[in-house]
Amino acid sequence: MHDTIQLTRQDAERLAHMAEALAMQSRGIQKQLRVLDGLMLSARLMEPADTPADVVTIDSRLIVEDLYSAELKEIELVFPEEADPAAGRLSVLSAIGCAVLGRAVGDHVVVETDKGCLQLRIAALVFQPEASLL
Repeated sequence: MHDTIQLTRQDAERLAHMAEALAMQSRGIQKQLRVLDGLMLSARLMEPADTPADVVTIDSRLIVEDLYSAELKEIELVFPEEADPAAGRLSVLSAIGCAVLGRAVGDHVVVETDKGCLQLRIAALVFQPEASLL
């Protein structure tokens, strides 16, 4: 399991701008913005071409496994304006989105939700935009 998440410089810059804009617009998402800010402060930044092919980035499609039920679910990690949870497109500001961003295949994450804690494993990466550049 990786202790440090890995972000592309482009994703980090876009996330920083997004967080600034959202902080001015809404106080309702302050908790997720604080989580995101903490993730970005601890992240190791890298260029898109240097991003390992097993790391979750923005616009990645991945399969997560619920460690309690063994249920598998495919999700796509997107910016808030593109989110459609019913279609599996989760915002990077959602609890699951923040938990999987920058993590690698095989990593386990704990997600706090209104209904309790989820324990998930990143089972596979179906698509990562940086890997498709190679």
